Amino acid sequence: MTLPTDPAANLAALIRCPSVTPAEGGALAALEDMLKPLGFSVERPVFSEDGTPDIENLYARRSGNGPHLMFAGHTDVVPVGDESAWTHPPFAAEIAKGEMYGRGAVDMKGGIACFIAAVARHVEKNGGPKGS
Repeated sequence: MTLPTDPAANLAALIRCPSVTPAEGGALAALEDMLKPLGFSVERPVFSEDGTPDIENLYARRSGNGPHLMFAGHTDVVPVGDESAWTHPPFAAEIAKGEMYGRGAVDMKGGIACFIAAVARHVEKNGGPKGS
């Protein structure tokens, strides 16, 4: 099994998900696929309120007796607007001159990709954290 240790690969997988609010666009499934091999249990509750679209969330947790560490982020992005104004397609995760382009790369899919890569590298090297 390959662990999601490469932040660029994680980011590309997330950018390729058109998770324009309120649709999750496959981003939560991509996260679940990255987190489960690392020993996380995953829940995907749906928040509903009259007059608004349902919003699906993802909570992932590892069991353990040690200290707790929490990462928080969001995978939803704002609409792309005029796609012809983009230098690179917003959901293609293209790399040019060593930089990845795509909607959500900076806010906040890049941060999430790095969170996951850091945990994956820790699991790969140490067998996983002692805490949750």
